[in-house]
Amino acid sequence: MSSGSLQVSGRWRRVRGYVVDLWNRREFAWFLGMGNLKARNASTALGLAWWALNPLLLGLVYFFVFGLLFDRRIGPGDLPFVSYLMSGMFVFHFTAQSMTGGANAVLQNSKLLANIRFPRLILPIANLVEAAVGFLSSILVLYLLAGVLDGLYPGWTVFGLVLVVPLHLVFNLGLGALVARLAVPFRDINNFVPYLNRIWLYLSPVIWPLSFLEGKDPGKVALVELNPMYHLIQLYRWAFFGSPVEAKTVWSALFWSFGVGVVGIALFVRHEGKIVRYL
Repeated sequence: MSSGSLQVSGRWRRVRGYVVDLWNRREFAWFLGMGNLKARNASTALGLAWWALNPLLLGLVYFFVFGLLFDRRIGPGDLPFVSYLMSGMFVFHFTAQSMTGGANAVLQNSKLLANIRFPRLILPIANLVEAAVGFLSSILVLYLLAGVLDGLYPGWTVFGLVLVVPLHLVFNLGLGALVARLAVPFRDINNFVPYLNRIWLYLSPVIWPLSFLEGKDPGKVALVELNPMYHLIQLYRWAFFGSPVEAKTVWSALFWSFGVGVVGIALFVRHEGKIVRYL
């Protein structure tokens, strides 16, 4: 066997061993994420409800500002503005929380890293667990709003969440791992993340309707469509309410989810051995 084949074989053994180690510690990741979730909301009266209330209240602000400017129904499938706005807001909030949590995942667990040996990717995974539990609970709030205010109820496309949510999880894990990797040697990233999230929100089809792109310069439209959230949010609106979706949106969501997931995880794992020296 050639040296190149031996190197590839050894690399795959290390990857397989790492994945097995992660799987064996899955309960650790779950309890760490849930522990962080409970601790974060322990001092508030409403607890976990704030996960849904934060994007809900922010959406309410945007509704009062932009609800007067837009028609009652906007976007593909003519969704009522409240359902259009809140579906995008909850989805984006999930990614924003994963990104913000990723920036703090390693830094807030420095003592754990110094005293216990485990795959460091557990920390971004635990952060993802924390954000995912809040997001899944917010879907119930979304359907409650859509049903009471707009008369929209789940159709057969709701089963598409079985495909869309895993894609979103892979994307958010890669993004959180990437930010966690950068935040350790570059602590200033924590201060930039909220501003990046706000800019990202305005560039995503959360507040503004997709009809804004009609008749625009093709170059500007192509630039907007490079935004991963542009495609993920459209997929979610299809799953939530049956809004029409194009094939290129599906392929773009697949590309971004697995692309960001693989790159973010690979960079984190490759450099995780150097994390402790920066703490």
